[in-house]
Amino acid sequence: MSREMKEILDELASIEEKRSGMAPLAETAEDTEIEARENELKEIEARQAELNQRKEELEAEERAAQQVANEEIITEEVEIPAEERTNDMEKIYGIDSEEYRSAWAKKLQNKELNEVEERAYASNDAGNAVPTAVSDKFFEKLKKLAPMLSEITLLQVAGNIKFIAEGIRTTASIHAENTAVTPAADTTVSVTLGGQEFMKVIRISKAAETMSINAFENWLVDMLSGDIARAIDNFIINDASTGIVKMVSTSTTHKITQTATSGYGYKDICNLVALLPAAYDAEAKFLVSKNVLFNEIKGIVDTNKRPIFDPVEKTLFGYPVLVDDYVPFDKNQVFLGKWTDVVGNLSQPITVDRSEESGFLNNSIDFRGTAIFDSKLAKNDAIVWLANA
Repeated sequence: MSREMKEILDELASIEEKRSGMAPLAETAEDTEIEARENELKEIEARQAELNQRKEELEAEERAAQQVANEEIITEEVEIPAEERTNDMEKIYGIDSEEYRSAWAKKLQNKELNEVEERAYASNDAGNAVPTAVSDKFFEKLKKLAPMLSEITLLQVAGNIKFIAEGIRTTASIHAENTAVTPAADTTVSVTLGGQEFMKVIRISKAAETMSINAFENWLVDMLSGDIARAIDNFIINDASTGIVKMVSTSTTHKITQTATSGYGYKDICNLVALLPAAYDAEAKFLVSKNVLFNEIKGIVDTNKRPIFDPVEKTLFGYPVLVDDYVPFDKNQVFLGKWTDVVGNLSQPITVDRSEESGFLNNSIDFRGTAIFDSKLAKNDAIVWLANA
């Protein structure tokens, strides 16, 4: 019995026990009590139906796996009309097709492919490309587990790219009639992004070959995306060459160094806000570690003794506050900026490869996930920094 099945059976038993233990309401019970009891029963019944449905799915999967193990599946020969066979043979299966998706998962599991899956896999010039549906799962998981990917300007362009951003802008001038116009001295900023490899290898016993396709996909996404996402998030913030901390902390005009040892005060945060050009205010957000938010900022009050951090709205002076585990807190760093001026490129989404060689002695399989990503801050004045000396 699988762990999930055991948990489902335990919860179903608990629900039955709870229902049987619910004493009937007296005829004199208040309407609110009756309504609350009815709502509670509806929730219990809905959860029970959900668990029973999942239980049936697991039982079906176990029966199918058992049939495969005992070689009990009987293939019925069906005569397909010649015209249908010809059309089916000519069909092209892209990486977004269910046939290719099934073939890709079976290849990784070392399962035998049927005729249609063989054609779907062979007709793709992309080799072992991750199916579109699975790639989308990987991408959503990356954005969920790497908070900064949802905040920066994220591109998905294969290979190295050069990104052009707006630089110094001059205001328009009043034109005197019949006089020549001098072109404005506006500038642009170019950001060149290459590719850094982010890799994760996970090992599992050959039991992976018996998992259903959906279960196998979900397992791959959960196991590979997590650590790759965290590595990318850390890179965006802390890379020694192009990380946010490196590029902002080396600036002489966009940082404030606090020398007091008593912690930050109201004036310190005001000075940091004043340092950010007003042009960035509409999209600006604070970025801090959880340590700094609760140990340094949460207790700060203004001149009227009102807290400057709103824990409900998660705002500081009206600016949203982003909390990220990879923001350093050794100097109580606080960042404020327009994070869309950090440009990132996921030039290769997560790909998956399989190997049995390194796990031969353990009868296990290695799955390697690889992504290629790079990022850089386009405009140094878009982010300001407060830290202890």
